[in-house]
Amino acid sequence: MVDRISTSGKYAQLVADMQQNLINYNKITAQLTSGHKVMNITDDPIAAVNIINTNRQLGQIDTFSTNVEMAKSELSALDDLMSLATGYLSSAWDKAVQASNQTYGNDSLAAIKVEIDETIKTMVDLANTEYNDNYIFGGANTKTTPYTIDENGNIIYNGTPYDNPDYIRQTEVADGVFEVINTTGDRVFGYYEAIQEQTADGKNVFTDADGKKVIETIEADGSKTYAYEDGTTYNGDTADLKVSVANEEYSGVLGAMKLLSNSIQMILDGDTEAGYEQMNSTLDMFDSSMKMITEEQTKFGGVYNRLEMTTSTLDTNNTNLTAYLSEIQDVDITTAITDWYMAQYAYQASLQVSSASMGMSLLNYL
Repeated sequence: MVDRISTSGKYAQLVADMQQNLINYNKITAQLTSGHKVMNITDDPIAAVNIINTNRQLGQIDTFSTNVEMAKSELSALDDLMSLATGYLSSAWDKAVQASNQTYGNDSLAAIKVEIDETIKTMVDLANTEYNDNYIFGGANTKTTPYTIDENGNIIYNGTPYDNPDYIRQTEVADGVFEVINTTGDRVFGYYEAIQEQTADGKNVFTDADGKKVIETIEADGSKTYAYEDGTTYNGDTADLKVSVANEEYSGVLGAMKLLSNSIQMILDGDTEAGYEQMNSTLDMFDSSMKMITEEQTKFGGVYNRLEMTTSTLDTNNTNLTAYLSEIQDVDITTAITDWYMAQYAYQASLQVSSASMGMSLLNYL
C-alpha cells in the first residue's frame, strides 16, 4: 500500500522543521548571551533543581559571612574596650596601693581621690560606649545607656544583669550554629550603690557636718523640710547634708574605685582607722576585678578565633559551591559557539529548502 503525501502535509513538515531549527538557534543564542545553559526548568529539570538548591546555599553562606564579619568587628571593639578598662584598673590599683601605705599626707590623699573620681567617670564613659548604634555593655538592653551616676555618687547599672540569661545576644554563623557576642556591664565593670538610711515611715535620713542625723520630710505641696531626730529644725545649708548610708551594694572595678574614693574621704574627715581598713579591703577587689576582665577577654578571644575558622570554612564552601554551580549552569563558550554556528547553518538551510519547495508547481514535473 502506497501512502499519499499531500502538498499541505509536506509544507507543514517543512515549516515544523524550520521552526524547530529556529528554536534551537534562539536557545543557543540566549545561552551565549546569558552565559547560562539552563534557561528554564524544562531545559534540564534535574540541573534546574540543583541550581536552585545551590543558589539557596550560596545565599545562606553570604548571610552567614555577613553575620560573622559583623560579629568579629563587634568582638574586636569589645576586646579593645576591655583592654582600656584593664589599663585604667591597673592605674587605680597602683593608687590604692600607694595610698594604703599610710605615708601620704592629706594633700596627697586628696589629689589621689581626685584622680580616682575622674577615673570612675572615664570608666563609666567607657562602659557606655556605643557600637553600630547599640550599647555594647547593656546586655540585651542595647538602646538604654548602661550606666548613670546620680547626685549622690551612686554608679547605677541600667542594662540587663549578667545573672539574667536574657542578656545574651547571639548571631547565627552557620546553619543552626550560634555564637554569643556580648557580655554585660555589671560583669565587666560592676557597680556601686549606697542605700540611704530611712526612718520607719520611709523618710530619708542625712547627716550634718557634725555627724548628727537630719530627717527629710516632703510636705503636701512638694516642698522639703529638715529636722533633727529630736524635732529641732535644721537651719543649715542643705548642700552640706550627706546621705546617711544604711548599706552599700557594690561589685567590680567601679565598686572598688568608689570604695577607695570613699575611704580616702573618711581619712580626710578624720576617721583614719576605718578609712584605711576599707582602703585595704579594696585591694582584693581590684585583684578579682582584673581576673574577671581577663576571663571575659579570654572567653571572647576564643569566640573570635572560632569565627576566624568559620570564615575559612564559609569561604571554602562558597568556592566549592560556586565551582559546582558553574559546572552545571555556565555555558562552555567554545562548544556553544560551535553549536551556534551549526544551528545557524541548519536554520538557514531549512529556510532555503522551504523556499525552494514552496516555489515548485506542476510545471516542474512536465
